[in-house]
Amino acid sequence: MDSALFLADFLERFNPDPERPIVIGVSGGADSLSLAHLLLNSGLILVPAHYDHQLRPNSARQAEQVGSLMVNWGWKPEMGSGNVREFAKANKMGVEEAARFCRYRFLTDVAKRHNAQAILTAHHLDDQVETILMHFLRGSGINGLAGMRPVETLHLFSETVPIWRPLLHTSKEEILKYCDENHINPIEDESNIDLRFYRNRLRHVLIPQIEVIQPSFRTILARNASVIELDRQVLEKMTGLAWQNCLVREYSNNALLFDRTKWGQLDEAIQYRLLMKAANHLVPELRDLGFVELQRARKTVDSLAPREDFKAGILIQNQPETFLLSLGKFDLPLIEFPQLYPSTPIKLTLKNPGMLEFGWQIKAELVEKAVYDRLPKENKQNDQQAWLNPADLEWPLVVRQPITGERWSPLGMVHKHQKMSDFLINEKIPRAARNSWPVVCSAGSILWVAGLRIAQAWRVTGDEVEVLHLQLIPPS
Repeated sequence: MDSALFLADFLERFNPDPERPIVIGVSGGADSLSLAHLLLNSGLILVPAHYDHQLRPNSARQAEQVGSLMVNWGWKPEMGSGNVREFAKANKMGVEEAARFCRYRFLTDVAKRHNAQAILTAHHLDDQVETILMHFLRGSGINGLAGMRPVETLHLFSETVPIWRPLLHTSKEEILKYCDENHINPIEDESNIDLRFYRNRLRHVLIPQIEVIQPSFRTILARNASVIELDRQVLEKMTGLAWQNCLVREYSNNALLFDRTKWGQLDEAIQYRLLMKAANHLVPELRDLGFVELQRARKTVDSLAPREDFKAGILIQNQPETFLLSLGKFDLPLIEFPQLYPSTPIKLTLKNPGMLEFGWQIKAELVEKAVYDRLPKENKQNDQQAWLNPADLEWPLVVRQPITGERWSPLGMVHKHQKMSDFLINEKIPRAARNSWPVVCSAGSILWVAGLRIAQAWRVTGDEVEVLHLQLIPPS
């Protein structure tokens, strides 16, 4: 590596602000020391930061060595440490995952204290290959196979401080050569050869065996990752559009409500990515979300099962028109449902719509049968519209709450009756919304359980001159 060429490339690709600090993670190994040395005379404001994971007996002494070296190079380093094994045990994580979490949390804290514009890490080409291979073996989708990106935001730690990886296309061999040419003596971490760690088994066992068959394996894998990243960007844009179209409302950071009809119009691949995006929105940097979990979640949404676990404490709750992903149990505000004012029946006429709570309305009109016949199929099958035989109606109609113990015959149930309470449960209406759900009646006979089903006795039979049109209108 030529330091002048590297610096020119770095300035062009990342366009750093010379007036704002940049935190650089320095472990003491060849990778991070090379990166720090390459930027030593850049004129940028650099803040070296070292985190001692306390995983090795001599880690504290090596941390002192790193700190001293940074001082000798003219910087004032930030030093941190923590018992990663205890953290992993307390949080039910693997040691490698816990080390990553603690390290990035420390680097982000340093960046925030210094108002830094970015965090530099020394991930290189060989790290990229190992990461992609780990994702492949775990069953990751296209996001994992695209590997690490040169610029990335880790939302779990910060929404505003990105990670920059300027060495991502540089091989370990080039880095070691640079250290040798510039008389840099890396502080070796003996845990890097400990085969108890999954990444080390890939690095020292599996990848060398693959290279016996395909010597260019690392280059090929990295090149494929670059191509996959282009595909990922296209899919990400499509997912963003689907998100804007399907998301009805976000409740703080705890729940996301989606439109079921618009969800059903999406391609299967985008449905999976929408679920993935939602899960990561609720649990930032969620790891190990595989295709099996996504398949199960998609099946849950489509099955209208009332409530099912998804992943990491995320629940899926279904309603007829919507579905909800929430972090733990979350009761939808009743504004999402048509509700009568407490104990107040409404008189509904052709001239005066019925006003419900939260801005919902019910309207009634008579439509000529010829006009009804010309209506598109989707209008007639829209749950928020009802079409009924108006013969023998008594006006005004009455919109009331369900009556405890009452039975009725919904459309399709000939000469049979069903408890209203059972019907509402079967329609997946949340318990809190059932008692005040609007039921439209004429002289005590149920016409329509608003937004759900008309009564069998009031169906359109074909010989009508006019058709009664009832419409449930949600708040604007």
